[in-house]
Amino acid sequence: MLINNFFFEDLINAIYKNIDPHPSFKKVEFKVSFERDKPSLNILVSDGVGGMISPILYFSAAQTNILSLSVFLANALHAKDDKENSIDVILIDDPIQSMDSINILSTIDLLRSICLKFGKQLIISTHDENFFGLLQRKIPSDIFGSKFLQLKKFGVVASVGPILN
Repeated sequence: MLINNFFFEDLINAIYKNIDPHPSFKKVEFKVSFERDKPSLNILVSDGVGGMISPILYFSAAQTNILSLSVFLANALHAKDDKENSIDVILIDDPIQSMDSINILSTIDLLRSICLKFGKQLIISTHDENFFGLLQRKIPSDIFGSKFLQLKKFGVVASVGPILN
């Protein structure tokens, strides 16, 4: 039970379920193994009826990315500085690699709700212009106080105004 709390397993599973996970394997579990010379930590996923697999062996790139993002976000939400103060900013580089449109929309909704529910500032970098446009539409500046910047050329950043319908 201690390992589950250390890795925030419940929060990982809550996040994972919000981004349309694998159709069968929906529960993330951490298992420690002492079978070899050195202990190992394994991330496994279960289907709820006894089946358990290693996601790295069976998941697609998008499914693995969703799982990785879930683990990252759960840990980022609990991050503290060296004085045990909560770190209220999360930096993410291209969180949607290999995802289909449904998972991209679910990810944006999740990121928006994390900002609102946990009071975190989120800084996302991306080279994907479609994702950038979706972020502008789903987290608009006039409602959420979002800021959108574009790199015009090396060292030159420009603020981007809201999308007008």
